[in-house]
Amino acid sequence: MVAALTLLLAATAAPAPVAAFSAPATVRVGQSVTYVDHSYDPAPGHHITLRIWIGRQSSFSSPGSYSVTLVVEDDRGLMSSVSHTITAVRVAPPPQNPSTLSLSSTTVRRGDAFEVTLQNASGAQNIHLVLPPSFLETVQLPTGSIDYAQVNQGDFAAAGGALTSTVWVPWTVSSPADGSYSLSVTWTEGGVQHSLAAAVTVAGTDQLAVWAQN
Repeated sequence: MVAALTLLLAATAAPAPVAAFSAPATVRVGQSVTYVDHSYDPAPGHHITLRIWIGRQSSFSSPGSYSVTLVVEDDRGLMSSVSHTITAVRVAPPPQNPSTLSLSSTTVRRGDAFEVTLQNASGAQNIHLVLPPSFLETVQLPTGSIDYAQVNQGDFAAAGGALTSTVWVPWTVSSPADGSYSLSVTWTEGGVQHSLAAAVTVAGTDQLAVWAQN
């Protein structure tokens, strides 16, 4: 009787099975999810006989956080469970026609104008032209002033499959100084925000602008 009680106590003290699995913490909506089962039974001579998955999906059709649980049971009827959270995110597809940003001239003089063209953005909305601050100067003239912030406000005109805006370079001697400047265009297309950047070099002053200064 004592031996049987000792055997019973030893069997009861044996550890329960361990539920364990791995899966990616973040996946794209619609992406196939791989689950790897690492469960095991540490008790000698015993093994897992039942696995129950709760919330497991081969892929997730909507963005959000999903709890996935694995429950295991061994041949003694002992059970354990483990849960992980998987976050599904929606990744915006690239535009069907990748857009390009081009300049009619990449080297200009103060007093010159050049065109900024956004190509292949047929569904572009909320288009905004971002210029260096020195391109937004107010130039004083004897007869008044030119507000380049207003002139270069970034209004785009459609021209076939392209959208074009004209940028005028202020013609003061010191602003903008000679050098390279970055400008960019931002827009939304299909509810997704996009942006492209281009560089223009300012070198010298147009002769007409020099004459106007004098």
